[in-house]
Formats: sequence, C-alpha cells, structure tokens
Amino acid sequence: MQIKIDEALRVIEKYGGSVPVIYQRDIRFVDKVTKHEIRFFQGTTFDFDHYDVLLRNGIDKIDVVYSELLFAKLVSLFPQTYRLPFATKSFIDFDRYISAIDDANRLSKRKRTVFSAMEIFSRGEVIIGYNEEISFEKWNRIKGSIDRKAEISFYSSERGLLLVTFMKATDSNYLQKFFMHSEAVALFVEKIKKEGIILSPDFYSDTDVYTATSEEEAFSKYVNTNVRLVVIVDSNITESYKNLIVKLRTYDRFVRISAITSLSPANELEVLKAIKKSYLTDNFLE
Repeated sequence: MQIKIDEALRVIEKYGGSVPVIYQRDIRFVDKVTKHEIRFFQGTTFDFDHYDVLLRNGIDKIDVVYSELLFAKLVSLFPQTYRLPFATKSFIDFDRYISAIDDANRLSKRKRTVFSAMEIFSRGEVIIGYNEEISFEKWNRIKGSIDRKAEISFYSSERGLLLVTFMKATDSNYLQKFFMHSEAVALFVEKIKKEGIILSPDFYSDTDVYTATSEEEAFSKYVNTNVRLVVIVDSNITESYKNLIVKLRTYDRFVRISAITSLSPANELEVLKAIKKSYLTDNFLE
C-alpha cells in the first residue's frame, strides 16, 4: 500500500518498532545534497533518517508492506484518510454484489463501484492493492485465481449524508427551519458520537455530512459528492421536495432518500437508528 512519508513518520514516532513500516519495493535516486545514489531496498524498515532524505528529494509517498496491524494504526491516527471497511463479504457474496452493481450501472446515471480495503493475493502476489478500484471487468478477470474461501473487505464509492432543508431568509418560518436544520447537523456531526451509534464503519462525521438549502444545490451535491443518503429535514414535505425527489430518481433510480419531520431530544436515538437503516440499504440488491 502507498502511504505518505509524514504518515510513516508518525507511526514510528508513536509505536516505534512494534509497528514496522517496511518498503514493498526498492527506491533509488541521486541525493540532491550529497550527489550520491541512495537506495532503500525492498524489505528495509523505514526509519527517522529516511524521512529527511526522502523529504529533501521531493519524495512524499512510499509503497509499504500492508499488514492488518499497520492499517489499524493508520485508521487510529488518520481517521479521515484511512477508514474501516464499509463491509466484508465472502467470495460468493462479493461476486453477487459486484454483479448487482454492474446491473444497476446500466440502469442509472450514477455509476457505483467499490474499492479494496485490503490487499488481495494470488499465488503469493498482490493482484489488487489497498484502495484500488475493483470494477466488474477487473473482478471477472482475476476472480478465477482467488481462493474461494477468501473474504473481501471493501469501500463503497458512495459515502456521506446530505441534509436538505429548503429555506430562504424571507420565509415566514425561516427561523423554525433554520433551527431544525442546525439540530440535524449537530445530531449527525456531534451527538451521534455521544450516542455511540456507528452509521457505517467508514463514515467520518466531521467530514461526511453535507448540507443543502435549495433544489439546485441538493441535486448538484448529490451528483458531485457521491453522497450515499439524502435526508430531507423539514416538518412539512412540500411539492418542492417532491420535485427534488423526482429529479433525483430520474438521475438515479436507486437513490436512497429519507426524511426527518420531527426532531427533539426525546426522539434523537430513534431518528439515528432509522437513518442508519436507510444509509446501509442497497436498493439495487432488491
């Protein structure tokens, strides 16, 4: 897997030799200062001296040997960059899942895909690297060489919540809408952590919550961010929202849409549970 040298440095600063960072392939270059050839061999352990040499020569990423231990520490140290897998499926279930995505892509303008959350091996060699896309075509090329007992951990190309409340400063109920929308944002950014509810293993609330206050903004963000679930936050689902729903379903027949029409301290937990269920639903499997 490829990581930044800043990340490699942080790992060895915090964990030392208990979490080795090992070069997956040779790196060779002529040092800008000494004018001598520098070579870090495959299998060598990254250390503090390497960081300075690599940095001054403009090398900010290195390929390192993937391990579950190293990955776990990267997830802990850099939760925005390294996420736990969205899901893990058996070989057979993953094969069916990839096939269902391919079918859905022919019926929708949104094109879904998955990315490996691990390294997949065949005869001792990596054939799919960490965070590498596993397209339907690629999977069908390689699946014959993969152990049928293997379990595949992956990320979805869809991630995040889009909270939609249509409001203008001139609306007579603007303040009511504004406060309800703000409470919904706080619920999914802050309170969800306190409640201990994990919307999805790869969901990071600090960055994965988006907002929109108009039809145009909502549609644009759905398309451009690849957000996973649209949540209408309003006590009244008006024709304007229904028009948005039609527009979204015309673009993506498998769009996930939910609504919060009431939000108070008394029902926050139930709202979180309902949204989690909608978030994890894959309509294209039905």
